[in-house]
Amino acid sequence: MKKQTTDYAPVIEQLRRLAREPFDVPDELRQLRHRIESERDKTHHQMVERLAKDAKIDIKGLFDEARRRGAAKRRYVRQALEPLEARALAEAKAHKDRFHKARSAYQETFAAGLPAAAALPPQLKFKRPVASTSTATRADCSKIIGGVDPDGGAWEASADLADNGDAGVWLYPYLYTDSGDCDDSKAGQTFQDLSYAMGPPAESFYVSSVRVDLVGNGLASGVLGDFKWPTKASPLYEHSFVQLDVWVAQLVNGEWQQWPLVSDRLFSGKGDYARQIRSVLSGGPYPSSIVIRKPDAGGGDLVCHLQVVCSALAIGSDGRVKIDYRAPDLGIFVGGVALLGQYV
Repeated sequence: MKKQTTDYAPVIEQLRRLAREPFDVPDELRQLRHRIESERDKTHHQMVERLAKDAKIDIKGLFDEARRRGAAKRRYVRQALEPLEARALAEAKAHKDRFHKARSAYQETFAAGLPAAAALPPQLKFKRPVASTSTATRADCSKIIGGVDPDGGAWEASADLADNGDAGVWLYPYLYTDSGDCDDSKAGQTFQDLSYAMGPPAESFYVSSVRVDLVGNGLASGVLGDFKWPTKASPLYEHSFVQLDVWVAQLVNGEWQQWPLVSDRLFSGKGDYARQIRSVLSGGPYPSSIVIRKPDAGGGDLVCHLQVVCSALAIGSDGRVKIDYRAPDLGIFVGGVALLGQYV
């Protein structure tokens, strides 16, 4: 984590908490859910053991046979999915140069002093972060029928970040889960955020829209797994996503005021797929309606907080899911945030 300016640290932490709040489940509720599921599983396990004993069924042999079939099923999944992932990755690599050229052309066209820049509406531009954080939590197994360690599973997560100062920031989140014999797993998640700061404008500024200078180039894949008969995974259920959130705060008469500006799903994963993730250059502009105050109106410093969240959940046993923005060929470039509007 970069060293924070002391004055901004409390409000940055507050904005980080507000941005993450929709994705956080209180520990008390997690523990309650675990207790409810454990009690239910114990009841089901005892029922199965009692029925198997009375009927003289080799339940261990049934589980062993199911695992053998699961291993064969995983081979089928790999044979079908890996060529599709390779094709999507090749497309993403091919787009890398085009993305960079488009970004460079955009920056050159609207550089300060050029006629195109003069034609733009007034803006307050947050460009160089004063703080940044990255956290990655890999998925884990919540329940396995038969009570043994998951076979054939993979549980990976990382969230690298490269801050190039005025040249922008690169985010490289990565999530991969192969649930193996696990029947119910938790989602893997990455949280990456950038915080910017500036002094108040000389005149009050009405913000009519927000532009996020962002280019995303990644790979996503997913294959739905199996549930206990007769349950079937729904292809309409969103099991994976990439989300962008932006907040802004201003010190007004000695107190920080916060406003949510952007909440946008950059990617939504449903059902089975293997494809490139493309996020638009300079996403938006997103509509807004707030006023940034000048010093004479009680306005103080501004802090802008940008967060990118990746979440991926493998559905059922032998479910697979991946969100991949790893360097050097993939990544999410963030050039900053601009508040567009007019001085009032």
